[in-house]
This record gives sequence, C-alpha cells and structure tokens, in this order.
Amino acid sequence: MQVEEMINRDMGERVGDPAIDGGHPVAVLVQNEETDVFELQEAELEKVLLDPRIADKHVCVLAVAGAFRKGKSFLLDFLLRFMNAQQSTDFLNDTDKPLTGFKWRQGSKRETTGVLIWSEPFLVKRKSGEEIAVVLMDTQGTFDTQSSMKDSTVVFALTTMVSSVLIYNLMNNIQEDDLMNLQLFTSYGMMAQEDTPDTAHPFQRLHFLVRDWGFPYEVPYGHQGGQHLLDEILQVTEKQHPAHQEVRRDLRKCFRDINCYLMPHPGFKVIQKANFDGRLKDIEQEFVEHLKILVPRLLAPENLVKKEIGGQPIKSRDLLKFFTIFMEVFKDNDLPEPTTLVEFAAKASSQAAMEAGKSLYNDQMDALVGGDRPFLKTVQMEHEHERIMALAIQTYLEKNKYGRKNQSVVERYQALLVEEIDKLHEKYSQQNEAKNVFKAARTPATLFSILMFFYLLSGVFGLFGMYSFANVCNLAMGIFIIMLTLWAYVRYSGEYRDIGVHIDEVASFLWENVISPIYSTYMEKHLKEAAEQAAQTAVTGALANGKLKSS
Repeated sequence: MQVEEMINRDMGERVGDPAIDGGHPVAVLVQNEETDVFELQEAELEKVLLDPRIADKHVCVLAVAGAFRKGKSFLLDFLLRFMNAQQSTDFLNDTDKPLTGFKWRQGSKRETTGVLIWSEPFLVKRKSGEEIAVVLMDTQGTFDTQSSMKDSTVVFALTTMVSSVLIYNLMNNIQEDDLMNLQLFTSYGMMAQEDTPDTAHPFQRLHFLVRDWGFPYEVPYGHQGGQHLLDEILQVTEKQHPAHQEVRRDLRKCFRDINCYLMPHPGFKVIQKANFDGRLKDIEQEFVEHLKILVPRLLAPENLVKKEIGGQPIKSRDLLKFFTIFMEVFKDNDLPEPTTLVEFAAKASSQAAMEAGKSLYNDQMDALVGGDRPFLKTVQMEHEHERIMALAIQTYLEKNKYGRKNQSVVERYQALLVEEIDKLHEKYSQQNEAKNVFKAARTPATLFSILMFFYLLSGVFGLFGMYSFANVCNLAMGIFIIMLTLWAYVRYSGEYRDIGVHIDEVASFLWENVISPIYSTYMEKHLKEAAEQAAQTAVTGALANGKLKSS
C-alpha cells in the first residue's frame, strides 16, 4: 500500500520559477471561485493566438490530459525543453538543470487548475517549407477530490475538442474505465460523423502514454510494445460486453490515428526526495533514454498534426473562435447532451468552412485586382465578383461536413460569409477604382473643360457687347480656376483633404449630369464616324502605296 501511494504521487507538479526562455504558462480557462463556473479568458487567449507571427499559420495543438497527480505538467516541461533547444537531440545533456516551465510540485494535492497554454507558440518548418505553429497545452487533472463531474467533463471535453494531438496520460496500464471516460466524446463524434464520408474522423491523433509500465518482460517499453498492447486492448471480441465493444469501435472511427507508448518508472528518488526539482541526475537513466525517444517522436516536424475542423485545417486566429464557440455549449449549469455537442460541431465546422470560403474569395480577388495588378473594367470586375462569390459559397457548403444536419446553423454562417464577402468586395472595388487613370484625371479634366467653356462664352458675349453676361462668365471662370488650383494643392500636399473630397463630388456631378450627356448626345457619334473615316483613309492610302511600289 505504501509503494502504491508513492507511485500514485508520481512527479506531480513543482512550484518553481515558471518562466523559461521568455515564455510562461497562460491560464485560458479559469474556474470562478464564487460561481464554480469555468470562464474563458479571451483577452489572454488573443495575446497568444493572434500574435502576428502565428495568426495566419496552421496550428498544431498538443495537449496532455488524464487523471490528476500523474505527471502531466512534468512531461510537458520536457517537451518545452526540447522545443527551446531548437529540437536538438542534445536537449537532455544538462543533467544538473532544474526542470521549469509549467508549474508542478511534489505531493498528493493538485497544482494545475483549468486549462493553460504556453505563452510563446513554437514555429516549426517542415521539409515543404511550410511553418506550423505548435501550441502546448496543460490541463487540470480529472476526478480529483475538489472537482465535480462537470468540472472534469468541461476540462476533458475542451482538451479533446481543441487538440490535434491528445496525449492521454495514464498510470500502469490502459484500464477499461480509461476507455469509458472517452465514451461521451466518441458518442458525440459518431453523431457528428453521420452523413459524412466513411473516411472522415471528428478528431485527429490520440496518443496513449502509459507511465510506470510494470510488465516489460511481457511487452517491452516504447512505441512498438505500446502499439502491441493497444491493438490487443482495442480488439473487439464476442465475449466483451456490448458497451465495451461499442467504445472500441467508436474510438477507431472517431480518431484518425491512435497509438501508444510505454514508459518505465522514473525511479524512487523522484517520489521520495522532498526537494526533487526535476534534475535528470535524480531520474533513472532508463526513463531518460525513453524521454530521448518519446519527446522527439511527438514533436518531429513530420509528426505534427494540423488542427482540423470538419476536415478543414484551421489557422491560429480561427482556433480562438473555436474556443469561444465551445464555451457557449457549457455556459449553463447542466452537462450538455451529445446532441448539444453535435450543434457545437455544426457551429465549429461552419465557422471553419466559412473561413475557407472567405479565404478563397480573398485569394482570387487579390490575384485579379490586388497589389500591382492593373485596373479592371468595373463591369468585368462585378462579373468576376459574382462568379468568385458563388465559388466561395460552394466551397463553404462542400467543406461544411458536420454542419449539414443543422440547416439553421449552415444558413446563418452562409449569411455571415456573404456579409464578409461584401466587405471584401467593397475594399477591392475601391482598390481597383484607385488604379483607374481616367477616373483619377476626371476632376481636373472636368474643371478645365467647364473653365474653357466659360472662357469661350465670355469672349462671345464680349464680342457682341453683352458685358454683364461676359462678367458673369469671367466670375464663374475664376471660381473654377480657384477650384482647380485648390484640388491640385490638396492632391500634392495631402492637406485639406475634406475640401478635395467636396471638389471631387462637384466634378463628378458635372461630369455625370452635364459633360457625359452632352458628349453621348452630340459628340460621340460624330467622333466615332470621324475615327472610322480616318482609319479607312489610312488603310486605302497604305494599299495604294503598296500597289505603286510593287508596280
């Protein structure tokens, strides 16, 4: 009994200096002491996920979950050490360095509460050149003496939903109740998966990590031994209870990838030494050797799993919305039914699909009129806008796998997508019109044309002795000279821009209501005929010259 208690105490969570290489743990889910309700710390979450370095990067969320006092934070700090060592295989060379990062301490009382993430996500470059943001997440242990069933459910559910790699931290072996704890979420996964392709999975990678594996003579430590044990445990047989068969089938269907690693005991110095601070010299060498295998395996660039919603990889900024949507499900005091979680899946899937549609519209319009692309005729741009918007909506509907069973949610997010596209359309329209050289020259051309009109009219009135009318024309001419001068000054100095806007409005009014109608009615036809006649004359002359030369 004494040995069992010592093992159950494990490495726990050390209270030490949490800062490491500039980073620190950030509490993103905190339990209100007065109401006992978990509250999302959106401001803290925004600082991490909306960091300009990672906001538009795809994200891998690696979370460690499981029962309390089983060394989750202890493990995460080794992951931190590996990432801060630039993923070097020498990350455990310093045997006299205390282990810092997420808080942990010795003893039987819990330290971590709620959900924490590391303040500095790590950017990892793959062979393809793509950079992925890696977010490490620590969670409150489930089923401790201070937490209610709902507390454990909220933390475990959030961890399962937002992670792309879920490390299920277990002690000694994989027990039936460990599998049953996943039952609620596999049930949700199966419901959310209805009417989707057989290859779809609500969740991505589940990694069982069995600590203090006590039967290495039967199944060896490591990945291969763990996989052998896992395959044996997840095998469905006729002798099993139907509920046990169901949870095994559901696990396979809900997680795209399930694997297992068996770890040895870290040594009795770890649990007996009151002032143990994580130095490797106090840990059994066999445990350290397996850390050197396990940690790089979890964080190798090729093993990083992008967080997906409805099969659509999401970016860091989208993950923030995902957190918010999830917490709406748990805002009431009662535990959510699986149907409520299915509605959450519909919202999350619709949100991700909406971002995909918006991104498609943004990319294609940017290629059409963005940056240094030349001016596109307004009519043609409107035609392209309608075509690309229809394509974006089609993309939204195709990628919204888990939203199809909740039509109201699908329609609501489709309306939001149209609103977002309208805003982008307005931006690109303004950007395109700014490139229209003729429109930019419209104001000075209009003002100069009106000015010349009054100049000629003044001369005509003066010629016939109608000096009063000539003076009125001179006054109007002076007004337009002042307007043209002011417009030029505003354009080139950047001052008095409001005056420039009013002058542009006056010029646009005169162009649309005076000059353009006169041109269309009296001049356009004659100019077109003159141009055609000139072109015909030029062609005839060229042919004549050609015949003369050939003769």
